[in-house]
Amino acid sequence: MTQATRARLKPNAIIPSIERPLFNKAFIMSRSRRIDTSGEVWQIGESHPVALNWTLLSRYPDELLSQIKYAFEYFLSKLAPDSVMRFLKVLRQLCHFVDEWEDEQDIASQLSDYIFDFVVSNRNNDDESTLNLIRHWYLRSYHLGLSLFERKTCQVLSKLYFKGNHKGMDVMVYMEGRSPLRSDELTLLRKALYECRQRITPYHPIFPKLVATWMFVVLGVRPRQLLLLMTSDFSVNVDEETGNKTYLLNVPSVKKRYTLPRTQFKSRVLPVFLGELLEQLISVNYGDLFSSQLMASNEEQLLFIGRTDNGRRKRQATFERFEASPGHTFFKDAPGDVIAFIDESRVSQGLPALDLKLTPRRLRKTFATHAALMGAPAIVLMELLDHEDLQHIMVYYQLGVNFALRVDAVYQKHFGDHLAFFEGKITLKELVKRNNINTVFGPDSLKKLVGIGLCAKGSPCSLQPPYSCYGCNKFEASNDISVHQEVLMAMQNEVRDKFGDDAPPGFYTVPHINACNELVRRLEVDHE
Repeated sequence: MTQATRARLKPNAIIPSIERPLFNKAFIMSRSRRIDTSGEVWQIGESHPVALNWTLLSRYPDELLSQIKYAFEYFLSKLAPDSVMRFLKVLRQLCHFVDEWEDEQDIASQLSDYIFDFVVSNRNNDDESTLNLIRHWYLRSYHLGLSLFERKTCQVLSKLYFKGNHKGMDVMVYMEGRSPLRSDELTLLRKALYECRQRITPYHPIFPKLVATWMFVVLGVRPRQLLLLMTSDFSVNVDEETGNKTYLLNVPSVKKRYTLPRTQFKSRVLPVFLGELLEQLISVNYGDLFSSQLMASNEEQLLFIGRTDNGRRKRQATFERFEASPGHTFFKDAPGDVIAFIDESRVSQGLPALDLKLTPRRLRKTFATHAALMGAPAIVLMELLDHEDLQHIMVYYQLGVNFALRVDAVYQKHFGDHLAFFEGKITLKELVKRNNINTVFGPDSLKKLVGIGLCAKGSPCSLQPPYSCYGCNKFEASNDISVHQEVLMAMQNEVRDKFGDDAPPGFYTVPHINACNELVRRLEVDHE
């Protein structure tokens, strides 16, 4: 499908224009239903309201606006509503960019000029995804035979290289409030969510948001996936011998191209506590309906429902199934609302607030990062995150365990004083005083490392001593095996403290631990 699409969009293709009247269709067919196009606002959503408001483009000439609508008719037959809305947003930017349209000049020539001016004015080093959208819209309109789109403009646009947005930048570089939660933060969050559940009943208004937050943490799903969930997607299996329950959830895909909502699913095994929460949520929403034999085949019951009437008008076709949904905003705001509720409770008890900035996106990246670090294969993580290819997954594997150590701020938390000394921020006397001399390594000067050996570097180290020392060619280790054994034990204990006793073996074979371990082995041989 992708290759065929690219073939149709070759800029050198000669496409004869097709004369079309001004757009006046009363309705068009989208990929899922019939859409009323008689007014200025088209309701194009499938699982939630999405509106194309053409008054936003009223500054375009009528002929051009008509051809834009013909192009959008094609997009609606192929793409998801949110993807179509991205084209409207960038065309709105172009609309505001243009000062005026001259009556004397050909509209097609003016459009080409404005397109190039828009491209030049909006180039930047970080994100040019809007320019990619403009190009795709223009090329597609030309290939549809719309008369205001020129072949030469297509050829020039095809030769321009636009930079995409840097996905995963908050994974590769730690950004406060955006990057994945550190291990200690995630542990603190989980504990707080457990305690929150102990204080509230399933009838509390915050309970559905608590369930949604747990699903973001445990499953790494998107808000849209929770919006699409039906009670039929949730199954409970009871062992006849032991009475133990196991829970399974079929999570709908929302990222597969050219597919309708709820046409592809990924089965996810749920922890018992999360399965019990979902049981309680369904029981509160539908009473004893969940225990009925008819529930398993009833797909018209939403897993999450709105508590109050949100005032939205009745929707048609696909919309009717999701009329009772609390909406996308409910799921997007759920983690933040739960944290605010927890912090308010903690402050009232005289405890410090967690002060965590939580969003579904951040919890999703946290899930992906920790899954990669715990050894999940890339192909499995791709399926869990509902991606079609590996290109957006590999960022979680590029930095490996070194990233986990950096993100968790282990060095700063456990060896912050030593690093501060290396950077010249504190004196040796202050270092000894702060640590009560309970350290087996540390700098004696810019060239001496107390206990573990000598460094040939004549300036403050920009790496991360003492870990970086063992793999550095400027380091000359001492022959005191007991010192290095103690350092090795400290490194291993650090991994155990941060990741638990069930940490994967790979965590104990990172470069600095391997180098220290190899040194200890060599010294053991020398002492025999």
